[in-house]
Amino acid sequence: MRKAKRAKVDRTGAPRAQQVATSYDEVPYQSFPFAQTHPDHLATLAHLLGLSPPAVERCSVLELGCAGGGNLLPMAVALPQAKFVGIDLSGVQIAHGQKVVDALALANVRLLATDLRQIGKGFGRFDYIIAHGVYSWVPNAVQDAILEICRRNLTANGVAYVSYNTLPGWHMRGMVRDLMRFQAAGFATPAKRVEQARAILDFLAESIPEDGNPYGALLRNELKLLRPAPDYYILHEHLAETNEPLYFHQFAERAAAHGLQYLAEAEIATMFASGFAPHVADTLCRVAPHVIRQEQLMDFLRYRMFRQTLLVHAECNVERAIVPDRLHGLSVASPVRPQRGEADLRPDVPEGFITPAGRTLTTSQPMTKAALWILSEIWPQYLAFSDLLNQVQARISARSLGAPAPDAVQTLGTDLLNGFTIHAVELHAAAAPFTSALSQKPTASPLARYQAGQGPDVTNLRHERLRLPEPQLSLLRQLDGTRDRAALRPGVAATMPGSVSADPIEQRLRELAQSALLIA
Repeated sequence: MRKAKRAKVDRTGAPRAQQVATSYDEVPYQSFPFAQTHPDHLATLAHLLGLSPPAVERCSVLELGCAGGGNLLPMAVALPQAKFVGIDLSGVQIAHGQKVVDALALANVRLLATDLRQIGKGFGRFDYIIAHGVYSWVPNAVQDAILEICRRNLTANGVAYVSYNTLPGWHMRGMVRDLMRFQAAGFATPAKRVEQARAILDFLAESIPEDGNPYGALLRNELKLLRPAPDYYILHEHLAETNEPLYFHQFAERAAAHGLQYLAEAEIATMFASGFAPHVADTLCRVAPHVIRQEQLMDFLRYRMFRQTLLVHAECNVERAIVPDRLHGLSVASPVRPQRGEADLRPDVPEGFITPAGRTLTTSQPMTKAALWILSEIWPQYLAFSDLLNQVQARISARSLGAPAPDAVQTLGTDLLNGFTIHAVELHAAAAPFTSALSQKPTASPLARYQAGQGPDVTNLRHERLRLPEPQLSLLRQLDGTRDRAALRPGVAATMPGSVSADPIEQRLRELAQSALLIA
């Protein structure tokens, strides 16, 4: 008769899963929105790569390791016809998220405190599965369970997102982690362990020679990132028992063993060799024509330490050449603005556009100039690519510039795709869940209104975390659709003494609309 297997235990004798849950119960991990995990973004990338992903507006989403729902709940608010399930081992974190669910009366989301290894075939299938900040921090058996869930519980055309720490970049970070864990060993409470970890970081910072020391330069760069990190991050990211980095090709092999194939990186710009010198890019394409090998070589060149990988079923037919025709069916947005306020659309006249990062993009293509100009006028709203084409052609025609060149639409598509890879253009598979129009009784996102009552940080309907000043928070809390502008105006005017605005409420509301916080 076989003996029953004993559960893995730590030195206290408690089961491993129980210890992990207790750690996160004692010091919850703050959860925030991550735009790269949003089903709209995942569907967009799948569409660009030749797939037909499930419609975002009515999709089903499973998040593994959802913590307090900081990433999942904003999705549920923005997509009321979609369904969401969040899983986390920590009952305390789930309770925090459930408090928000109850306060907002969200009927399209369930949060469950359970071990993800309990998820079987009967749990259902999901269009999008998200595992952000989980894979590297759990034992191998749980890692296998994550990939098996991505196979078994993902719909045929669904997309899974898995983030993880990668080598070679994590070699240095892992050494710093080992030092922190060595110093913190033997201290019982989380607070003491973090205190000791910080103390050894300070010692390192004071002890490393500054000049002519490559090792010291690498360490100082790591310390610069870690010293301001909050306690919960230090505890769970660097002092946790498990934190296993791996090479990308190893992760791809594991995924393939579960019937999954590599689709792309959530940060798709990292997949292009255009950031390297031309001869380096040419060599990469020649010696590594297969995407897995090429990605691995680029990781060595970039000393990469973190990946956000998208997976699909092995049966899916991924088309890796992204062509302009795939813009059809997507919407476009852009935060750039014309350098001179109004773009000159004449052929061969260079026009500069400023990105939010301060970078200048210059183009002489009339249709590209018109498109970026139009999109700058409606930002942050989206415009369907077909509608953008119509407006571009109308604007060029209004200036009597003649018919576009035969390949002008293809050129515009190529330029927009290039802009997408450098964050100058956004592409979306779903309609914008916010409005830029100002109604008589403005209404803000219910989640943002709730968060405005808790502190300065709110999540907008672009799935971004914003920190707002008190005057904007005060107005945001009042925008429940029951007050008209006349009722709101006195309070706003009091926060804007000496304002040159003819209508202070208009100015404040436009600021909130530009931040994608209004739904009506």
